[in-house]
Amino acid sequence: MVSDKENGNWNICSKKAGGERKLGIPTVLDRVAQQVVKQHLEKIVETKFHDSSFGYRSQRNAHQALEQANRNTYNHDFVVDIDIKGFFDNIDHELLMKAVNHYCNEKWFLMYVERWLKAGVMHQDGKLKTTLIGTPQDGVISPLLANIFLHVVFDNWMTKNHLEKPFERYADDIVVHCKTEKQALFMLKKIQNRMQACKLEIHSDKTKIVHIRGFSETKYPKRYDFLGFTIQPSSYKHPYKEEVKTIPSVFASRKSKSNILAKFKSLQIHKKRKTLE
Repeated sequence: MVSDKENGNWNICSKKAGGERKLGIPTVLDRVAQQVVKQHLEKIVETKFHDSSFGYRSQRNAHQALEQANRNTYNHDFVVDIDIKGFFDNIDHELLMKAVNHYCNEKWFLMYVERWLKAGVMHQDGKLKTTLIGTPQDGVISPLLANIFLHVVFDNWMTKNHLEKPFERYADDIVVHCKTEKQALFMLKKIQNRMQACKLEIHSDKTKIVHIRGFSETKYPKRYDFLGFTIQPSSYKHPYKEEVKTIPSVFASRKSKSNILAKFKSLQIHKKRKTLE
């Protein structure tokens, strides 16, 4: 366990794509305390969350988010695929506490949440570094805090200002659907400004406009990855007419396929020579 007796600490681990991720692995006492606070807060905020928010919520999962994303692609030719740069590592504590306080202003509750946020990072050399921004991953309450933050920053903002644009959000993975190229460019700019105003940064290399079907003056990618799957146009021949149609379809992403093959290779099943008995 990487935690002091009172508040708990963060730990550092490597990410698959390179870089480091801060993990907040609580002690048993901290885990129990976080679960109590989480259950208390969930009763307040769960009914207020947006229907298009699927991450870390009861009775909601990634497959539902994927199904809705594919369904919305049928009548929206463009998608804004949004990637927030280091979301969990860059959440502003002051803004997060303000969002939490909006839904629950009990002093004992706010005191514990603030303690967990500021517990610090335990490095491999044993030194403890104070954390000024970000929320630790692997903590019991961290996903709920992240959902509250993005509910205020993105979900509510979309409802109030861009109600006609459907979207799906799973934690910090977000896709927004638009009917035209002009709408997609407009929404991308608006979302960038909104995130910047809330002290978050859009990853310029990973955030993109995707053109699934229809006409476009500018050439855009024709597929996008969402929650380990790829949504892209798929052609099929009409069973009764001599024509070929294109519809959006869901496939396992290339990255997921590579990870699966790498896992099987690491197991070295092909080298095992044993009888069925």
